[in-house]
Amino acid sequence: MKRFVYIFVCVLAIAFNGNAQEKAKVIVNGLQVCDMYTRAQMYEALGGVPTKIEANIEEPGSFSFYYGKDMFYWRYEGLNAYKDGIDHHCFGGCHIYTDRYVVFDSIRVGDPISKLSALHGETEDMPELGCVEWYPSKAERNRDGMDVRFYYNETSRIISRIEIFVYFL
Repeated sequence: MKRFVYIFVCVLAIAFNGNAQEKAKVIVNGLQVCDMYTRAQMYEALGGVPTKIEANIEEPGSFSFYYGKDMFYWRYEGLNAYKDGIDHHCFGGCHIYTDRYVVFDSIRVGDPISKLSALHGETEDMPELGCVEWYPSKAERNRDGMDVRFYYNETSRIISRIEIFVYFL
């Protein structure tokens, strides 16, 4: 009986941990960072064809899509990226300078930094860098290979840019 209770508690812990991770997904304009998308899906979510596309010479198959000052990073994932006859690319992060894009369905450039307190996950103010870093939980800090930073004006405490980047190994 003790074994049954122990197994049941372990299964519940795994289920609750999985639910917590579900809430911690990083979403930008409906696109989840580290998920695969076609160019058409990217363009639709980000507002059309980019003003400029740059190929990354050091990382073949990687691209930076620019929408004015805002930049979105995409990486081709080889054989895993080809489904249903269409190429898919992995959304690897962004640098957002305008209020055109929304992160976590609620945060934009121009919002007060205090708005981050409503997010699931953990935040750490890093005044020496002028930003607040977000991560899913204390235990998961930087283990997922992703940084989510909200830079702010020290005087007004207003978000001036958002940077999300993934460490591809």
